[in-house]
Amino acid sequence: MTKAIRYCCLVALLIFLALIGLLAGPGNLSTSEILSGLLRSEEGSIGQTIVWTIRIPRILVSILAGGCLGLAGVLIQLSTRSNLGDPNLFGVGGGAAIFLAAITAGIITTGSFGVFLGAITSSLLVSLILFKLISSRDLSPIKLAIMGIAVGALTVSIGTSIISHGRVFPTQVIGLVAGSFTSSTWEIFRYLLVTFISCFVITLLISKRFFPMMLSDILSRSLGVDPIKTRAFSMSLVGILTGASVYAGGLIGFVGLISPHISRKILGNSPLQLVIGSSLIGSISTLSSDQIARLLFAPTEFPVGMATTIVGAPLMMYLAMKLK
Repeated sequence: MTKAIRYCCLVALLIFLALIGLLAGPGNLSTSEILSGLLRSEEGSIGQTIVWTIRIPRILVSILAGGCLGLAGVLIQLSTRSNLGDPNLFGVGGGAAIFLAAITAGIITTGSFGVFLGAITSSLLVSLILFKLISSRDLSPIKLAIMGIAVGALTVSIGTSIISHGRVFPTQVIGLVAGSFTSSTWEIFRYLLVTFISCFVITLLISKRFFPMMLSDILSRSLGVDPIKTRAFSMSLVGILTGASVYAGGLIGFVGLISPHISRKILGNSPLQLVIGSSLIGSISTLSSDQIARLLFAPTEFPVGMATTIVGAPLMMYLAMKLK
């Protein structure tokens, strides 16, 4: 099977999952009512409201949030040469979680764009702190993973402490620390779309720099690639992408970890293939996890992060055992 066919199969799977999200769900709508709402044949109908206000924004936001996490995951893994890299597991998403916890608890008040910008800035700050810690030491993949997990645990505990002092509903806490797309809107979609497209295009433009970096920093320098600057720039993109995904759906673990590994198996190991494949597989993983969380025990939902953890945690244990 050629790579073009494999890409087409992945896109077809993503479209299929999106159709499931559109047609299935609480509300007891028939297929004809959904199609009528989709075509807006009955202005102001319940079908139109559910389709265009709830289901379509949620599908699109989960696709873009997953794409952001998949792209952030491959950037961490390529720039650090650690196969255990994951933006939320390494605490980058925890920066945004701290800011969003302060918003939820009422400590900080700002408009929707201010919340989005604050989430990105907070994650960017943590990603740059993590970059400094990585750059100051020659860390093995296992040590790097331990440091990242420690940073992640610290940021999540700070965020949980902040949110516990506010008058919040339990569902708000769960949605933040375990992932939920119940609050998806067209505004969130627009913010994510601009963020993802910008970072994706930039990553494609710099993808050739990762070829020598996959081997060693010494080889990178000999070929004219500054590994420190490239790593700093990559970690900045990781912060922006992760902050945007946490703003949209909370902390969703392991998507950034599993997406590059699945992409390697299906599409190959070149940086360009990894960037495209990981983004696509991140979208598929997140959308499918959201459908499971939304439909398995409908009308009750469980966190999206639970579904991704069921797959991601065993994979991380397997990868950790393979590393020396």
